[in-house]
Amino acid sequence: MTPSTAFSALQPAIERARPHDLAGIQSLLRACKLPVAGLSELPELALVIHQGPMIVGSAVIEPYGDAGLLRSIAVESSLRGTGLGHRLVDAALGLARERNIRDVFLLTETAPSLFARMGFQPIVRSRVPPAVRQSVEFASACPASARAMHLPLTATPPAQEHVRAATGREAAQIAEIYNQGITDRLGTFETRLRSERDVLAWFDGAHPVVVVARASGGIVAFAATSTYRPRECYSGIAEFSVYVARDERGRGFGRQAMAGLMDAASAAGFWKLVSRVFVDNAASRGLMASIGFREVGVYERHGRLDGRWRDVVIVERLFPENLD
Repeated sequence: MTPSTAFSALQPAIERARPHDLAGIQSLLRACKLPVAGLSELPELALVIHQGPMIVGSAVIEPYGDAGLLRSIAVESSLRGTGLGHRLVDAALGLARERNIRDVFLLTETAPSLFARMGFQPIVRSRVPPAVRQSVEFASACPASARAMHLPLTATPPAQEHVRAATGREAAQIAEIYNQGITDRLGTFETRLRSERDVLAWFDGAHPVVVVARASGGIVAFAATSTYRPRECYSGIAEFSVYVARDERGRGFGRQAMAGLMDAASAAGFWKLVSRVFVDNAASRGLMASIGFREVGVYERHGRLDGRWRDVVIVERLFPENLD
């Protein structure tokens, strides 16, 4: 088994970097031929992935008011192609949103196509905010040939959206959003579309369902819990799922729905939420990592979808307040 194969079978979580990680980040950047200038101290918004004592992945957001500089995206050479770079970028963007950063900029020589697939667009350097242009990365660390790219973020959804408990009257809208996820093959093995009656069965009084709703009454996202196992010893564990309406994705509504679901699950007495995420669903994995979920391991060939075997990552989050 190659190192990358072994690692992909059990990927540890993306973590916030700690002071003692600085040397390891610098070493990884040098190995990847990326600049270390400007990283003489650990940045506040830095992420790492460990493999044993080694740091095998890193990402940094440097905040400049409501703008941010994404830099130091690095993955150890033998682990490239396992989705770690995409996961790191997603998690870093999650940190940026939490800090109310509205625009993220970067410089790249080798990966413009990767960042373009994640929504970044080329931008002339003169249009980058002056504070970002004066960073070490822009001013001296990267060559003039490096391409500047920009991604606008919605740090928080507009004020007219809010999280609340779902009601049975919204079952049809929830079913519509869920069916979009099924049709788009984003995050479920399910292929049978759900009806309003199917969704109404979720409202059993024991398992919270929350929605991100507009003042007009429409919903843009939902998150729901369901029974994990019927045995009494598992009564405090719930499975969960989260879906965002097709036209509303990428605006932070999934994060809002999950925040509401975690609050509701904790209040209901659950001590753990668990789920499974497609290995190649970088956006969901980045979201889970940024809100405190741990990747436990990978179920290989867990099921077929459209005739193709798919692997899934097991994720979990404990609620210490409900543990004895």
